[in-house]
Amino acid sequence: PFKLLSEEPDKQYLADGMMDAILLHLSKIEDLRVMSRTSTEQYRELGKTMTEIGRELGVNYLLEGSFQKYGNNVRLIIQLIKTGKEGHIWANEYDRKWNDILSVQSEVAQAVARELDAVISPEEKQLIEKIPTTNLTAYDFYERGKDELMKYEIDNNNKAALEKAEDLFHEALKYDSAFAQVYTGLARVYWNKHY
Repeated sequence: PFKLLSEEPDKQYLADGMMDAILLHLSKIEDLRVMSRTSTEQYRELGKTMTEIGRELGVNYLLEGSFQKYGNNVRLIIQLIKTGKEGHIWANEYDRKWNDILSVQSEVAQAVARELDAVISPEEKQLIEKIPTTNLTAYDFYERGKDELMKYEIDNNNKAALEKAEDLFHEALKYDSAFAQVYTGLARVYWNKHY
């Protein structure tokens, strides 16, 4: 999980959203096997070495990151680490404006894929570069809704988180009714409510 470099712990959802988006983009590349956030979330506070995590997950590389938002500026630091040697394969720092956040996610995923010598088909590249919304308010509500949904999925008894996720997804749709990922989030909410 990405670390939030901020004095505001309630903004962790932004770092998690950045991680989710990059993982989603990487998972669109057939040449890569990408672990889900659910599989990696358990390592947020454990303090295990990269080698131990790699062995437990059965992976050769880990993507580590930190995220900071200050005003309208964003800093993202990404490191690709070889698990057996615990050495950096690649690292980069991205300093951007908040309104460029969605394109940075695609840029990072493509850079990681290049470092891993993954083949990206033209169709995969097009999917990775597609921006899900241009409305950053809708994006913020969506990320907050996803964070609440994750809280519910970690603790199935947290019905308040599920209700809050639904409300936040509906708020996102007020700003961008064509934001398809929000409908996916709502579908997960309804699935959990009714099954």
